[in-house]
Parts: sequence; C-alpha cells; structure tokens
Amino acid sequence: MTEVTVKFTGVDEVINKLSQKLSPAKLNRAENDALRVAGRRVAVELKNAVASYRDTGQTVLQVSVGNPHSRSGVRTIKIGWHAGSRWRLVHLNELGYTRFGKTYHPRGMGKVQGAFDSSRGPAKALEEAELRKLL
Repeated sequence: MTEVTVKFTGVDEVINKLSQKLSPAKLNRAENDALRVAGRRVAVELKNAVASYRDTGQTVLQVSVGNPHSRSGVRTIKIGWHAGSRWRLVHLNELGYTRFGKTYHPRGMGKVQGAFDSSRGPAKALEEAELRKLL
C-alpha cells in the first residue's frame, strides 16, 4: 500500500490529560478511534482529489485506510491504495512523466499532495475533538 503519514503534534496535551484518567489499554483504544476518524476524513479528501483523473474509477475505489499502529512511539495510520499496481498509475498522474524525450504533465498533477496539505489541519482538529470527548 502506498503510504501517506500524518503526524499530529498539537494533541499531546489532550493525550497527557487522558493518560491520567485512563489505563494504557483504554488510552490506546481512544487514540486508535480518533486516528481512524481522522484517517477516514483524509481518505475522503484523497478520493475527491483523484476523482478528477479517473477513467475506470478503480483509483477512487481502491483508496484505503489502514489500522493505527505505533512507529517509534508515535501513533500513525496509513492511507493509500490496496496492493497491486494502482499506486504506479497514481505516481504517474501525481508527478508527471517523460516518454520518448517529451515531458507530460497530466491534469491530475499535484492533486494528491494538494489534498494531503489541505486536509492536514481539519484532520488534526477532528482527531483532537474526538479525544476531547473523553475528557
């Protein structure tokens, strides 16, 4: 699966307050739930972005949200495409390509990065709101 990693840093105070109230297992579950909600939000933005260059619709249908996991002590979630060759097509549309010496700039060029950049703030706010519900 192609990976887009989002790191939310402003949520640390909320997690510290929750760690005082909840056991470590319940805290992990709460963090996972908040990450899933934020991940679904980013996935919707990603689907809207890649819909501009869809042909068969498989690029939009195969956007997936992975399970939250810990990487170097930081909770992360993977958002991307299912296994297979879809990520190769997205890569060509996102970055452009050169064929026989001619450079092509597809109409979807930069759409994935734009979706990622525009959804970073709202996803962080959504995750923080989900965690604040527990306080």
